[in-house]
This record gives sequence, structure tokens and C-alpha cells, in this order.
Amino acid sequence: MPSKAFGGGDLEKPTDTVVPPNHEGPVAETTVAPVAQEKHRQDNHGEEVQGDPGVPLSLPVRHATDEEKLASTGMVSKDPEDCSTSNTSNTKSTDDLPVGKTDSASEKEICSPSEGICKPLFPSEKTSPGLDCLPLSEIDKAAVLTLIREEIITKEIETSDWRRKYEESKAEVTEMRKIVAEYEKTVAQMIEDEQRKNMCSQKSVQQVTLERDQALADLNSVERSLSDLFRRYENMKGVLEGFKKNEEVLKKCAQEYLTRVKQEEQRYLTLKLHAEEKLDKANEEIAQVRSRANAESVALNASLRKEQMKVESLERALQQKNQEIEELTKICDELIAKLGTTD
Repeated sequence: MPSKAFGGGDLEKPTDTVVPPNHEGPVAETTVAPVAQEKHRQDNHGEEVQGDPGVPLSLPVRHATDEEKLASTGMVSKDPEDCSTSNTSNTKSTDDLPVGKTDSASEKEICSPSEGICKPLFPSEKTSPGLDCLPLSEIDKAAVLTLIREEIITKEIETSDWRRKYEESKAEVTEMRKIVAEYEKTVAQMIEDEQRKNMCSQKSVQQVTLERDQALADLNSVERSLSDLFRRYENMKGVLEGFKKNEEVLKKCAQEYLTRVKQEEQRYLTLKLHAEEKLDKANEEIAQVRSRANAESVALNASLRKEQMKVESLERALQQKNQEIEELTKICDELIAKLGTTD
């Protein structure tokens, strides 16, 4: 029996048919009048299910497609003679059964009052020609209602399964939406953090670049200062070497002058002693010669004068030498003082 959802729209169609899969030969046609009442009750049940607030409005309902309708109508007999012939051929098998009793797997035929054609419900039921297009018996009605109730229960179970699956899917979708929203929020936060980090990195790079440029400028300035200082150092080193050479020369000169002064002092002492000796000798000679003639006194006076002049010249030379010695001493003191300050 084909599975079909018993919704409100499906139950209101009187043309829906059920075709036995293994039925051979012409299809018998019967009408079912009480089926409308059962369909009305099913419609009420469907409205109760649809009115339930816990049931979602978007439950999947399977309607009969055009292909199924064409297949069901193609199975219907083409004219009433085929229907009567089929009913006649099956009379014997129907007469053999007890009245009011049918097999559970026997064929039940339902005739649609709107179309006027008969459609088999069960493949094994054989009907007599006199029962064509007549209302079903109470047993047939009960069997049909039982089948319809079973299918309704089955569809309700399927509906509850679909409802449960829908709720689970809805919960999963809600959870996934929350996860996706959280993921998008996290991604946006990560992008914002990355942009902030990039901006901070760019600022840091710019700051480091400025510091590097400033450090390079300072380094160049320090290198220039060091080169100037080294040049001045070399110049001062040359000047100091010149000063040292001059100092050595001056020291040699001073030493030579000191040696000469000592020699002059010794000479002066020698001359002084010699002069004193001469004076003493002259005095002795004068004392000895006084007794001599006055002529000799003049000569002696002249020689004395001469000697005195020599003494005076020597004294003047001595004074001059003393002055030169003092000047040399001053010059040496000044040089020594200058050398002391430079050291």
C-alpha cells in the first residue's frame, strides 16, 4: 500500500486511488459512500494536529504527484464491458466464500462516486457481477477504517519523528548559528587585533627608524669630532716633540753656558790671584823702588796706572760676565718654568 501523508489537502481529494501491485486483468470498479465520513473525521484530526502549537507549520506533507495520478488512472478499465467481464470471471471464486466473510489479504474495491470508476483496494478479492457499483458492507467499511486508522497512526508516528528531527535540526541550526556568530565575532576581534598590532608595529618601526637615523647622525658627528680631535692630537704631538727638542737644545746650551761660567770664574779667580800677586809684587817693588829715583817712580806710576787700567778692564769684563750669567740664569729659569707648566 503506497505511503501517503493524510493531511487536510490530501483527504479532501476524492480521486486519490490505491492500485494493487500484482493485479492482472481489468480492474473492477466499486463505490464507497461512507468513506467521506471517515475522511471528514480524518480532516478534523488533521486540523487538530495542525492547530497544535507544539507542531511546526512547515512539516513536510507528501501529496500525490501527477505521475502517480496518471499511473492510477491508467490502471482503470477502459469501458464498462471490461469491468463486467472481469466480474463474471471472478464470480465462482466469490461464490465459494461464505457470505459476510472475506480473507484478510482479499481484494476490496472502492468505486469513486465523482468519477464513476472502480479501483481495487486489495489484489486477492474476487467480487460478483451483482456487487458492482454497490456500497460496501459493514465489514468492508470496518476493514477500510482499520486500515485508514493504521495508516493515520503510522503517519502520526512519522510526523512525531519528523517533528523530533525538526526540533533536533532546529536546535543544531541554532547552536551552529551561535557558534558561527561567536566564530565571526572571534574572527572580527582577531582581525581588529591584527590591525592594531600592525599599526603598533608600523609606529614602532617608524620610531626605531627615527632613532636609527638620529643615532647615525650622532655617530657621524662623533666620528667627525674624533677625527678633529685626532688631528689636533697629532698636531699637539708634533708641537710637543718640537718643544722637547728645543728643551734638549736649551739644556745643552745652558750646560755649555754653565761650563763657560765656571771656566770664567776659575779664570777670574786665577786673574784675581794673579792680579793680587802682581799688586803685591808691585807694592813690594814700589816699596823697594821708592828708595830709588823719582824717575823710576813715574815709570812705576805709569806701569801702575797701566795695571790699574787692566784691573778695571778686567773688573768691567767680570761685571759684564756676571750680567751675562744673570741673564742666562733668568732665561734658564724661564725655560724651566715653561717646561714645568707644559708637563
